[in-house]
Amino acid sequence: MKIVLKICILLIGFTFQLNAQVPQIKWWYDVNDASFGQSAAGDIDGDGFLEVVFGCYRNDSTVYALNGNNGTLLWKYNTHSASAEGCNDVAPLIYNVDDDAIVEVIVPSSCNPKTFCFNGSTGTIKWESNTRGSDSPPVIADIDQDGIPEILHGEFGGYVKCINALNGAEKWELPVDLNSWIQTAPTVVDLDQNGVLDFVVGTWNFDGNDSVYAFRGDNQSRLWAYPIHDYMYHGTAVADLDMDQKPELVIGSYNDTLYCINGENGTTKWTYKANGGYIGSPATIADIDNDGICEVVFVSAYKVIVLTNSGTLKWQYSIPNYEQSFRGVAIADINDDNYPDIIFGTTGGKVITLNGNNGSLIWSLDLATHIGNSNFEFDHAPLVADFDQDDTLDIFIVGGHAEYPDFQNNYGRAYMISAGKGKGPDWLMFQKNRFRDSSLCPFTPNSIEETTKNQSFSIFPNPSSGFITVTIPNEDHFQIEIVNNLGQVVYQADGNKTLNIDISFFSKGLYFIRIQTEQQNYRVQKMIVQ
Repeated sequence: MKIVLKICILLIGFTFQLNAQVPQIKWWYDVNDASFGQSAAGDIDGDGFLEVVFGCYRNDSTVYALNGNNGTLLWKYNTHSASAEGCNDVAPLIYNVDDDAIVEVIVPSSCNPKTFCFNGSTGTIKWESNTRGSDSPPVIADIDQDGIPEILHGEFGGYVKCINALNGAEKWELPVDLNSWIQTAPTVVDLDQNGVLDFVVGTWNFDGNDSVYAFRGDNQSRLWAYPIHDYMYHGTAVADLDMDQKPELVIGSYNDTLYCINGENGTTKWTYKANGGYIGSPATIADIDNDGICEVVFVSAYKVIVLTNSGTLKWQYSIPNYEQSFRGVAIADINDDNYPDIIFGTTGGKVITLNGNNGSLIWSLDLATHIGNSNFEFDHAPLVADFDQDDTLDIFIVGGHAEYPDFQNNYGRAYMISAGKGKGPDWLMFQKNRFRDSSLCPFTPNSIEETTKNQSFSIFPNPSSGFITVTIPNEDHFQIEIVNNLGQVVYQADGNKTLNIDISFFSKGLYFIRIQTEQQNYRVQKMIVQ
């Protein structure tokens, strides 16, 4: 029987700093197995509140949609079939695939080889598509520019599958490496800046011949391959780290190395050896110290490591008791200091939050003690948002205990935790968004599909601490937005070929300038305030 409890304050096994920020458990929801598929959040029933969707492993076999504001059940669906349990150990995707009033939920399954598309409001199946099984988180984009969104995910057997998002029909299946599994998400980005979306995957090869592969989205031709020679489980993070107007890709491997790859040609930008700790988690990119330059955050064994944009160590945090965090971190300001903070769950059943600026502890909450079982662990990435609209950010995460093949004693619990007042931004999906680019410094912020023309505009001076001038000589009228590194729009205006903007009151750090005209959107550019 599922139990939903709501309590005011429950403080068990926590630590906190001088700012006295204290986490509070708002509600929990019991399930019958651990959740390895991470979560996704969105207003899937149109009630004005975010819901959370996650799947559970074999002893439960169910996809759950819970009301984020109070933890009650919206719907659930058991994906068990006559021939296979429903593992559901893949990250869900929430998206309005047909642009109507109903949001859909897309969930691939591994044991039961199908990808499901659910009506977000009711949980009824809109379509299902047969697959080879998958641990690969799905992405969605109009990958071939035909006006219809496509769903991509990797498959067992070494394929990438492309599904028509409207009806579930297979559009193509690409053999990448038939001696491997494709576990990573197919990260979507325009690698060569030709206006056509591309995708990137890594392999879990059985003979040590692993590579990162890049393909064109419209015809699936291979752009390049980058040999790594060890497993890759989670996908790439994307950003313009060196500010050359070209994307860099960051991915970790079980050979203890983090790779930064030039996205346009598949050459090495830099590598970082993690000294004996395998890198299974996805890397995440953000400007965590507000200096206008993006950093790389990842977990290697029991250490959270932050690197500069050039791959040198900035700081690292040793997780107590040698606990690990396989699903990586979410990044959002939760203590209202304007610096992005780092949030993750551990194999010891703890949720830990760190100051992004220096790695100091904000708080740690021991949920293994709360549930009363030392075997309780998190193999699940957190979400961050104000789920009950009380002006306080919350963290959602699912933990549990899983054994195999004797999985009948498995159990799990979903938690909603009040994290603190902060500026966010929301972190609503595994690897941040539907492109799985894991970045608060994205190569093209917001919808890359809306960038229809590979054209730039001028910003002078850049960097600046006073005035800037934005110029588009051939446009009589344009609209401009300036977005800070937390995703907040801090300036909006109309321009006429040129626009002078006073940025002297802006905080120091990295910003993005987005230009739109009646005909097109221009490529987003970075601006640094000194």
